[in-house]
Amino acid sequence: MTMKRRDVLAVTGLGLVGGLVVPAGVGVEAAAAGGRRPVDGWGPLKPAGRELALPAGFSYRTFGAAGARMSDGLPTPGCHDGQAVFASGRGRVRLIRNHELDLDIPGVGQRALGRQNAYDRAAPAGCTSSLYDLGAGRLLESFLVLNGTLSNCSGAPTPWGSWLSCEETTDGVGAGYEKPHGYVFEVPAGARGPVEPVPLTAMGRFTHETAPVDPRTGIVYMTEDNGEPGDGFYRFVPRRPGRLAAGGRLQMLAVTGEKEYDTATGQRVGQVLGTHWVDIDEPDPSDAEDNPGSVYSQGRAKGGCRFLGLEGSAWTGGGVTFVASEAGDGENGQVWRYEPSGHGGGTLRLLFESPNPRTLNQPDTVGVAPDGTLLLAEDGDGEDEDGGDNWLRVLTPYGGIVNLARVIEPLDLHHWSPEDFPEPGPTGASELAGASFTADGRHLFINVQYPGVTCVITGPWR
Repeated sequence: MTMKRRDVLAVTGLGLVGGLVVPAGVGVEAAAAGGRRPVDGWGPLKPAGRELALPAGFSYRTFGAAGARMSDGLPTPGCHDGQAVFASGRGRVRLIRNHELDLDIPGVGQRALGRQNAYDRAAPAGCTSSLYDLGAGRLLESFLVLNGTLSNCSGAPTPWGSWLSCEETTDGVGAGYEKPHGYVFEVPAGARGPVEPVPLTAMGRFTHETAPVDPRTGIVYMTEDNGEPGDGFYRFVPRRPGRLAAGGRLQMLAVTGEKEYDTATGQRVGQVLGTHWVDIDEPDPSDAEDNPGSVYSQGRAKGGCRFLGLEGSAWTGGGVTFVASEAGDGENGQVWRYEPSGHGGGTLRLLFESPNPRTLNQPDTVGVAPDGTLLLAEDGDGEDEDGGDNWLRVLTPYGGIVNLARVIEPLDLHHWSPEDFPEPGPTGASELAGASFTADGRHLFINVQYPGVTCVITGPWR
C-alpha cells in the first residue's frame, strides 16, 4: 500500500524536520522502489574532526574518552553506548552513560569497574555520570554511578529523573560471574557515586536493549535483541507507577487474530495491525542463562509476535518508535511504531523498511529531537572486514532518509574482535550510539562506541 504524505505525518507522531531540504519524490514511493540514496539535507558532509564528518556549519567537541581519568580517580570505561541528558541548572547538563563491556573485548578483565557497591565483583560494565557546561563546552566532573553489571547496552530516561540501564546478556554463574545478569537497573540522575544496584527482576531476565516510559501511565516498553529464534516487544505494567522496584506485570506484544505473527519479512509499509498483550508467567526464569530466549518462548507460546534484531526505541508523540535492525526482505532494517489505546492493546505500524544498504544499513540507536525529528544511527557495514561506513541519519515525516553525520575514525577490528579479524590493522568505522538532545534542541550528545568517546554536536539545526 502506498501512503500519501498526510498519512505518514499522521502515523509517525513526528514533527517536521526543521530546515531540511527534502527533494520531491524522496518518500515512501521512492523507498519502496528501492532506488534512491539518502539526501544530504543540510549539505554535503565533510570531516569536522577526527571522529565525524558533518555538514557545513556544524561542529563538535569531545569529552570522556576511554581511559581518561575521572573525578573519582577511576579511568573512564570504554565502549560508550546508550545515554540520557538531564538538565542540571545554570547552563549545565548531567549525562548518564552506559558502557557495554564484557569479556569478549580484549583487555577487559573479570572484575568490577570500582570497589564500591558492585552488584557483581566479577562483572566489568556499568554507568558513569558526567557534568558538562554547555556554554564553556567542557567537562566539569565525571564518576562511576553503576558498578558490577554486564553488557550495559542501552536503556532510557524516566519521567521521574532517572536512567534505566539495560543488560544485553543473560550470562551468570555458569560463565564465571557471581550473580545472574540480564536485568534492568535504575540510576537516579542526581547520584553522587555508585548507587546500591538493584536488579529489577520483575521486568524480565533477557537480552535487554531499551526501556522507554509512557509518561502518562508509567508503563515501560522494552526491546529485546536475542537474534534467533526471535525477539519480543514487551511492556512492564508497574504496580506503582514511578516505583519500578515495587514490582508489576511483564507482557509481550501479540497481533490480534494472528497467532505467532512474524514481522521479519513479507511486511508492507503503512500496514496497521491490531494488537493485545500476553502475560509472561516467569519473568525471571531459572534457565535464562542456558536459554537466553526463555522469556521470549513463553510469550511466543501464547501467541506473541516475533521480531528480528530489535534495538533502539524511543517514546515520542504518544507511542513507541523502535527498530528491527536485521529484519526486512533485504535484512537492512525496519522502523516500527506502537501506539497504545488504553491498557488492553493498541496498533502496530511499519513506518519504513530499508530497500537496500545504501539507503539505511541496519539501524540501531533511535534518538528523538525536541520537535519529534527521528534520528537513526547505523550498526551496519562499518565494522566489516573489508571496511565500510556507519551513518547517523534522519527519517523524515515523508518517509525519506537524510544524512546527518558519518563516522570517519578508523576502527582497528583486530583489537576488538581478534577471532573474526585475524589480520591486524584498521578497517571500517565504529558505530554511533546514545543520540540525546538537550531540551532546547541546540546540542546533540552522541557516542563513538569503540574505543569510546562522547561528541557534542552543534550547528544550524533549523
